Amino acid sequence: LYSVAVEKGRLQRELQMAREIQEGLLPRTMPQVPGYEVAAVWQSAREMAGDFYDVFQLEDGSLCTVVADVSDKGAPSAMLMAVSRSMIRSFAFGGFGPLDTISRTNDLILDDTGNGMFVTVYHSRFQPGGFSQHINAGHNPPLLVRPSNGDAVFLPRGGRAVGWFPNNPLREVEISLQPGDFIIYYTDGLTDAENPAGEPFGEQRLAKAALHALNTSAENVLARLLDAVTQFAEGTPPFDDLTLVVVRYIG
Repeated sequence: LYSVAVEKGRLQRELQMAREIQEGLLPRTMPQVPGYEVAAVWQSAREMAGDFYDVFQLEDGSLCTVVADVSDKGAPSAMLMAVSRSMIRSFAFGGFGPLDTISRTNDLILDDTGNGMFVTVYHSRFQPGGFSQHINAGHNPPLLVRPSNGDAVFLPRGGRAVGWFPNNPLREVEISLQPGDFIIYYTDGLTDAENPAGEPFGEQRLAKAALHALNTSAENVLARLLDAVTQFAEGTPPFDDLTLVVVRYIG
């Protein structure tokens, strides 16, 4: 029993260290890019998560965001998460556009992983003036909210998860944002969150909550969305990781 307890303690310490390393890969602070506000939250359902997000500024002044969800859970997912993050950053900083960045990441992960694991990714690049480019590789479609007309529309689904198939049919979407517009990125830990009756939070509740957060900061949008899902769950423990990122164009 003593040996078992010692071994269990060792494993717990290693998991805690791994979690600290994983958290260290997340942005410590948000880049201050003129014209944009960014807010984000990351919540792990276990010691280690398959969800991740990244926000960084390129040398040309553009703002990049990445939200992703690795298949399965635990240490293998966390390792693929770290590799995916590094590849995407490397290609983006190397001068490749969003389409080439995700395409090249897909090819490399496909070559390196033979265990059937994959990662859904949504990658965006925001330019000065509100012009933006978006790539969806099998991920939950972000929600675009336009306060000027009260619209809340989900962006197109597209492509397959990274590391799943060669020749991923990715398609770049271009959007011109107006001052006040914001985009909500999330993983299925948000929309699949359940209440005590087993009902999922879902996309429609997300859109409704977003429309109650018009004309406010990215931080306030984030806070209101988290409040909405927390009240809906009524204390039901999460069974999946949750990541939420809000990008607001302020002009």
